[in-house]
Amino acid sequence: MGNGFYFVACIPNRHDKMEKTDYIQLFDKFLQKQATQEEVQTLIQWLKSEGSFQDWVEEEWDMASSTMDARLQQKLLGQIKEKIGREKVEELSAKENKQRSLYSWVTRVAAVVLLLLLTGLSVYYYAMNQLVMEDMIVSVEKGQKANVVLPDGSKVWVNSDSKLSYGSRFNQKERVLSLEGEAYFEVTPDKDRPFIVETKEMAVRALGTSFNVKSYEEEKDASTVLRTGKVEVTTDSDCLVLNPNERIVFNKQTRHMEKSGVDNAVDYINWKYNELTFNGETFESIAHTLERYYNTRIVFESESLKKYRFTGTPGNTSLESILQILSLTSPLTYEVKDSVIVLRENMKEKAYYEKALK
Repeated sequence: MGNGFYFVACIPNRHDKMEKTDYIQLFDKFLQKQATQEEVQTLIQWLKSEGSFQDWVEEEWDMASSTMDARLQQKLLGQIKEKIGREKVEELSAKENKQRSLYSWVTRVAAVVLLLLLTGLSVYYYAMNQLVMEDMIVSVEKGQKANVVLPDGSKVWVNSDSKLSYGSRFNQKERVLSLEGEAYFEVTPDKDRPFIVETKEMAVRALGTSFNVKSYEEEKDASTVLRTGKVEVTTDSDCLVLNPNERIVFNKQTRHMEKSGVDNAVDYINWKYNELTFNGETFESIAHTLERYYNTRIVFESESLKKYRFTGTPGNTSLESILQILSLTSPLTYEVKDSVIVLRENMKEKAYYEKALK
């Protein structure tokens, strides 16, 4: 602790009942080389006790790491306890220079314990430095959604039929995630560590912001819409910056990226609140969304029907209700065959709609 502050307090007699704070002060005195021989022996006896010390480590850890990713937290705690265990074995097996061995052991264990006394953020940064993170994968099935809190405190809502993953590139220098499907991000600000979401088509880079990324394999377009802050969207041939209530659409066939304004970015993330909103989307795109949302299969008997568009917010309702709404605004008819929804084009109504649109 060198040039840092240290505690100035009376250390109780080792025969009195000592509290956790007393041991913290004792650790500090030891590292400052101010502890008496009696105090060192008190510290050693406490460290050797299997019950109180181990329980205290876990208790302090729980308080310090409450915001950490659960899997990362357990992995780091396991490493710390394993290290403490190794130090005990080394000390107990030492036959020569016993007093020096005890001091060396206490110093190393003290360093580990003092780590636990840091704030949750400091513990997190230690974890990011010391661990080679295994890939974390959040896979969401059709008809389901998931909420995720990342190691830096950022929040992610993952939509149906999507996969979010991150690993060693989510560290102290950068925060890189991979997305297949759709997710909404609320990013914890950190100007020194850019937050980057990568899909097959583009990379979305942010510092502290909230935005939605959509990139499904079966759809013709990938898109990003920004709610707050600022993001930079990069493809293999272009780079654009988004401001709030702006949207970028990337055409997978032409490899062209186009930016436009939207009335309200929230309309594009209503799925997060279990509500469906369509903004001039084709029936083909809507069908893909309904398949994911309701875990069903939809087929078109007419290719021309795929090109019709719909704008509206059906909300949190049944699939049957949404199909009825679509049929009221287009020449669409539907029926269910063996759990498959078949969409057809009513030719009489088609002529009526085409005439009305002229």
